[in-house]
Amino acid sequence: MKKACLTVIYAAFVFISGISIAETIAIPAGQQAADKQNIVKPVTGQTKTQVSKKFGEPTKKISAVGNPPISRWVYDDYTVYFDNDYVIHSALHP
Repeated sequence: MKKACLTVIYAAFVFISGISIAETIAIPAGQQAADKQNIVKPVTGQTKTQVSKKFGEPTKKISAVGNPPISRWVYDDYTVYFDNDYVIHSALHP
């Protein structure tokens, strides 16, 4: 009986000592990169050629995947998403 109680106490101690406490800070997407909100980015419907002429070459081009084929161009402050040759979204980096 005494051994069973010690086992339960030991198990409870191990369980409690394994719990870590952390604070989660959530920043709404609209408030992320607040200093970059006014950056001009490509808009929906522009072609890759138009984006390249207006914004220059991206730092990285990520090949298309999936169906429809979605590719990405990564710039310093944002990423541009393309469906085939057309912009479908531009997202600021957090």
